[in-house]
Amino acid sequence: MSDNLKYVTRVPRTSQVVEGKFDRVDGTQVLVLTGRFGFKTFDVSEPSDPQPLDSFIPSDLAAGGYWQNEDMELDTRRKLIIGALDPRHTDNPLAGCPVGGSVRNVSCKSGFYVISYADPSHLEQVGDFVELPSGHTSSCIDDCRYIWTGGPARRDDQGWLGPILTQPRPIGDGRPIWVTDLTDPSNPVVHNDPIDLWRNDGYTDYSHDVNVDDQGIAWVSGRGGIRGWATDGLHLDPYTDQVREATPFNPVLVAGGGVGGTAQPVMFMHNSERPTSGAVKASGVADGNVLVGTEEDFTTPCGSSGKIVLSDLTDSWGGEGSANSTLDHPYRMQALDSFHPFVDTPETANPDLGCSAHYFEIRASTLAGGWYGQGLRLLDISDARDVRQIGYYRVTGTSDSNPSSNSWDTEWRNDRFVYLFDMSRGVEILRLRNGAHASGAMRTVTAPSVTRDSFAAQPVSTLDRSGRLICPLFKRG
Repeated sequence: MSDNLKYVTRVPRTSQVVEGKFDRVDGTQVLVLTGRFGFKTFDVSEPSDPQPLDSFIPSDLAAGGYWQNEDMELDTRRKLIIGALDPRHTDNPLAGCPVGGSVRNVSCKSGFYVISYADPSHLEQVGDFVELPSGHTSSCIDDCRYIWTGGPARRDDQGWLGPILTQPRPIGDGRPIWVTDLTDPSNPVVHNDPIDLWRNDGYTDYSHDVNVDDQGIAWVSGRGGIRGWATDGLHLDPYTDQVREATPFNPVLVAGGGVGGTAQPVMFMHNSERPTSGAVKASGVADGNVLVGTEEDFTTPCGSSGKIVLSDLTDSWGGEGSANSTLDHPYRMQALDSFHPFVDTPETANPDLGCSAHYFEIRASTLAGGWYGQGLRLLDISDARDVRQIGYYRVTGTSDSNPSSNSWDTEWRNDRFVYLFDMSRGVEILRLRNGAHASGAMRTVTAPSVTRDSFAAQPVSTLDRSGRLICPLFKRG
């Protein structure tokens, strides 16, 4: 652990956590967790001492069978959890879906649940499960009046989405986004036609996750890059060359595209954020034109795995670059800088640990990222042309009760507390001795080198056509 971090606590009975988010409910600060266990709530009025409130898993799922909801959304206005269900879950009873589910099997349902946390001590499901042709992540559009749901790999009955290629790189094996009107949570209306088509050099592919910026642009990350969509107002549609009204059911592509500077040509962009506060700058680039994205990849050796990449949006506005991109004439945004702990520091990464970046959260100019087996990484991104590591927390395991890091996501609490959501270790809380706004003044640091860890989590699935892709389960080596 870097010396600008202080270890606070590890929250009991939170292993197999995937994601967590905060909200205030009737004056109480609440942490909502999702993971294999379904959902849990905690009172975090005292940030260093979370107190359990309730737990819940839908009755049609087996205990420990919830998967994956890795970017859980909270409708803080109506106090609703939007919980995506990937087809790799475990039913209760199993029916036609095998244990652990399947991306290919048509019998393995996908979609999302709506769970009320209006009383965080009594979680309850609202309405029926919303079944969709996609289900890896579900994201809020227009204050959660609409839900965009994407991923994972295609089912056996989804060939109508277009061709799948293996050469010159994997292209096409993914589900786009389906849109649900959630104006009435008890009566959702699903639109028949998917969106975010042709995202990968003209091929429809895996739409992984959505992040809406402060200006209302919905950035969709996935295989083929990161694309920004307007969901209201009049815009020039680059596919038709006509000005039209954008809606959540029929958005207009306005920016983004393929990402330059990734470690792999597969270019699976996992998640993204466009900082608009002015805290992230780059010389020669207008404010708001920096896009931060995570590449997820499990390629070995370690240095060939996923990076965090900061891209220049400047010449992508209007969407023509992405709309016209082809395999023969690809469009790529220019990389301002990127970061990987093995490539960009003298650190020697453990070959037994996952080396890919995963989810991150930005507070001011400090990025806190979960980096699978490389743990928590804090980056100063105040200068997008010079990304620096300013903090780290990584565990080399000693026993089953003290496993190695398998870090998936982070969340800031105030300006100092960092909550780390680790699939193996559970929720861990750290305190940044200097606030997140002070990143530019913090020194560059390097984590200690590691050679081998016999307790490390081993990936058992990877990015290929068999359907075992993105965010694998892990087992003991």
